[in-house]
Amino acid sequence: MQSDPTTHPPIVVAPSADRLADVCTPACRALIDEHFTPIWNTTGRELRADELIERLPGAAALLTSWRSPSLDVAALNAAPTLRAVGHAAGSVKQLVPREIFNRDVAVFSAAQRIADSVGEYCLAATMTLLRRLPALDAGIRAGAWKNPAVRGLELTGKRIGIVGASSTARAFLRLLAPFRPNVLVYDPYLKDASPLGAQIASLSDVMSCEIVSIHAPATAETEGMISRELLATMADGAILVNSSRGATVDQEALFAEIGRGRLYVALDVYTPEPPQLPEQVLRSPNVLLSPHIAGDTTEGHLALMETVVRDMIGWLERGESGSTRVDGRSWDIAA
Repeated sequence: MQSDPTTHPPIVVAPSADRLADVCTPACRALIDEHFTPIWNTTGRELRADELIERLPGAAALLTSWRSPSLDVAALNAAPTLRAVGHAAGSVKQLVPREIFNRDVAVFSAAQRIADSVGEYCLAATMTLLRRLPALDAGIRAGAWKNPAVRGLELTGKRIGIVGASSTARAFLRLLAPFRPNVLVYDPYLKDASPLGAQIASLSDVMSCEIVSIHAPATAETEGMISRELLATMADGAILVNSSRGATVDQEALFAEIGRGRLYVALDVYTPEPPQLPEQVLRSPNVLLSPHIAGDTTEGHLALMETVVRDMIGWLERGESGSTRVDGRSWDIAA
């Protein structure tokens, strides 16, 4: 039986029509209409901060995505009835103030759904570099054929190092499981790696692996953590994949290693973005470059809003937290 629509809690949907087309399916719109009284953004553009504040009084929930205005304390003060914020994107650190967790407002983020897409990227990048596909592709384009000096490797049984046991790392490890890797994880906040099918190790031990994938957040603690000294300890022919944040790596030192041709590197993140890459990186056949798109897929984007909406409904109607709820206690170490 359909509930009385007049009892549905008001929800402010901040994203523009163009953004909604990217992150919200027709089924998600129907879900919002079924459980809420939506206040859609009909401006034809992203809302300004003052326009968002105008819509918040009386609202029980708020939906945001990329380019939505941030909520400051003034915005929270304008929304005394707000009980839930759902972010159809990743990190909420630039969206809400830490104080929101002291106001009995549940915050939800689609970061886990994005992590699934990042996990696929990491697997694809790792296998692309293992099989030496960039170099083989370049050879064909240059008119060459098989080169006995360029022979790929298999993923099965490889020793893999993971820096940071984040949601993206966990998504990557789930995809790696059929290849029976030997996985070492460095994360100072991780107490037990056995549920991940891995072993806790020091950062230096992780960096000694045949394949290293970085999944650390951007914090003062992680800036430059992959130092020149650690990069120098990586074995010749090792693979380094960075899909987290460019600032976690000493970028100049990494570029120098690339210039020496020692490492195979997949970079999706840089400092700054977009980057100004040196020639030794641009011409290297050992490097796979992408423009910060590891979490950017058609299916992944279209799933973002429904992912948080379902958990918001569970919270507002049944008091269930759901898997996308943000834990304010992890604010300092979150991405």
